[in-house]
Amino acid sequence: MRLKPWPRRTFDMLFTEKPEKVRSLLSTKLMLAGRLDLAGADVLDAALARDVRTIEGGMPIFDQGERPDAIEVIVDGWAIRERVPRTGRRQIVAILCGGDVCDFNVFMMRAADSGCRVVGKARVARIGRTALNHLNRHHPAVGQALWWESMTATAIQREWSANLAMRRAEPRIAALLCMLFARMRLTSAIDAMTMPWPFTQSDLANACGLTPEHCNRSLSALRKRGLVEIKDGHVTIADPPALASYAAFDADALHCDPGLLPFASPAECDKGITPVMLTELANAE
Repeated sequence: MRLKPWPRRTFDMLFTEKPEKVRSLLSTKLMLAGRLDLAGADVLDAALARDVRTIEGGMPIFDQGERPDAIEVIVDGWAIRERVPRTGRRQIVAILCGGDVCDFNVFMMRAADSGCRVVGKARVARIGRTALNHLNRHHPAVGQALWWESMTATAIQREWSANLAMRRAEPRIAALLCMLFARMRLTSAIDAMTMPWPFTQSDLANACGLTPEHCNRSLSALRKRGLVEIKDGHVTIADPPALASYAAFDADALHCDPGLLPFASPAECDKGITPVMLTELANAE
């Protein structure tokens, strides 16, 4: 079952309507990275606010083989990117959270080489080709910030591949959870060490290249070590530095100040920036 097409809006409507200002997770992330100022964040948030819809769990944002004519941004919630080869067995190749762009390459490729599907429930914003070209031409700082975000997304994908190839099952799961926690903290989506978790154990096993049975044993081992607890649709990390150490987690792919991350030691907060600033920047006007 396919969703109804995105509602069409004219180019003039896109940039003359005055939506209620709400700081998006994407603009918050770009501000914290030093890639966007308040004026640029306002422009980006206005573009994101024009075309937003709620998508139920299991429904596609776009399908593999489809040629989307816009970029979609996860406003809040979760999604997965997955490939379905000719064998028909799907493989999760990325997990997306609030503030992530689903695919930056949609305008350049003949068709999407992977699909994107919502897990749980999510709100998704859409920026069409014309609007994106307008941003790049008239607000180059916003275009450069989105370019930086695309480079970071590519780095995260490289880290995903390295994680699958280099780590055993338990640290592999631990490293994935560290990365997801770090990404959510960088958007101020969470302010504690507990985050929503709409994924099944089969989803986690698929994402980590494990069988469900192996994944279950590995999660039990992490729980016995006091590192991770998955319960009632949430994941809790009791000791973030300990989990990062166990996973040999490297946050270089995020290209951010280590002091912004929950895994950082006080010595790493070299710029005087702390996670408290996440909320402050998110609420800045």
